[in-house]
Amino acid sequence: MVEHKSEAVPWTTQQTLLGFILTLVPWVAVIGVLALLGQSKATQNAPLSFQADLGNAIFVFIFSSVIEGAFLIAPLYYANYIFRSITPHFRLALHTLGLRKFKVGRSLLLVVLLLLAILAVDNFYQYVITVWHLNLQTNDQVLLNHSKIAPISTYATLLAAVFVAPFCEEVFFRGFLFPGLCRSMPVGWATILSSLLFAIAHADPGSFAVLFIIGLALAFLRWRTNSLWPGIILHLINNGLGALLIVLVMHGVVKQ
Repeated sequence: MVEHKSEAVPWTTQQTLLGFILTLVPWVAVIGVLALLGQSKATQNAPLSFQADLGNAIFVFIFSSVIEGAFLIAPLYYANYIFRSITPHFRLALHTLGLRKFKVGRSLLLVVLLLLAILAVDNFYQYVITVWHLNLQTNDQVLLNHSKIAPISTYATLLAAVFVAPFCEEVFFRGFLFPGLCRSMPVGWATILSSLLFAIAHADPGSFAVLFIIGLALAFLRWRTNSLWPGIILHLINNGLGALLIVLVMHGVVKQ
């Protein structure tokens, strides 16, 4: 018998949607502007000097961390505000967001199985793009093009994607948004909707289908384990493998 793992959270659906809008609308706008700037820089053929690339890398890492950190504002505000009359309310807020203990053995098994499923979907997706000659460019390809001009800045982007993004995005999408949606709809629909919004937020049309599948896996993991930590682990490993592949391509170990 499968035990239903979801727990009702104290923030309302209205607060969930308001937090989503106030977070995602400016975030997607910033990502769009950065994408346009990246495309304009991609037309430059001259690589940056070491000093210029290093300075840009420091800025990229800090800026990427700040915009990823914006995902924490709404979840921490609503969770902390609702429990403000309870001591210690901040610890209770973190627990409600899903930063709690989990059954290690069972959860890590799910992480491994879901990771294998994600890798299979990604490989199939790449196969379809190649066989059908689809004109789709993913953010990974944009990064690889940018690495020819600014390799150190590319490393900074990858560091933020591996060590900052998984925590911030999981707190927002699976700690705040997903359980908030579960208050007004069945868990299946909440899983689908939160995964769609997760894919849209990345502003990466070329990887939309894969991002949606990743969102489904992470939402299922959050529901099944009742904790954010397994999802953070899965998110970190998935991003880490993607970053490793990009680095290997940059150094000519793997062909693009």
